[in-house]
Amino acid sequence: MRDVFDTLFELQRAYLDCVRQGLQAEDAHPRQGPILALLLAMDGASQAELVRKLNVSAATVAVSVARLERLGLVRREKNQHNQRANALALTPHGREQAERLRAAMQRACGLALQDVPPEELIRMETLMRDMCDHLREAARNLAVTDVSETDNQDP
Repeated sequence: MRDVFDTLFELQRAYLDCVRQGLQAEDAHPRQGPILALLLAMDGASQAELVRKLNVSAATVAVSVARLERLGLVRREKNQHNQRANALALTPHGREQAERLRAAMQRACGLALQDVPPEELIRMETLMRDMCDHLREAARNLAVTDVSETDNQDP
């Protein structure tokens, strides 16, 4: 069973290598793609919105956004609807990088899936969604178990 996950990790590495090969040295890193892609679609999103959409921790998004800011790809602006929050916007250079990265990612996906019949793609997507659901459910159950075990410990 572990072979399936080894293969998934191998696929991820091959995908990232292919994306990297399609980029120039000064282009954004493939791992920055999810945030840049979301900001292309949701310019002005908050960090909290990125956390929800990407299903990652606030710390992960904060570190990534700070890095993208240092690179001049993203800037923070005051949120017009909530003065306590910042809105994130792509800079012109960030928009250009996001478009390049998106094109490289689409090329890599196309190459990876070029010989896979449509019915197999549907089946593969269903299997992967089921696996994600199983792991999320297990993680929720483990979190509940950890909390209840902590509550039951004597001081």
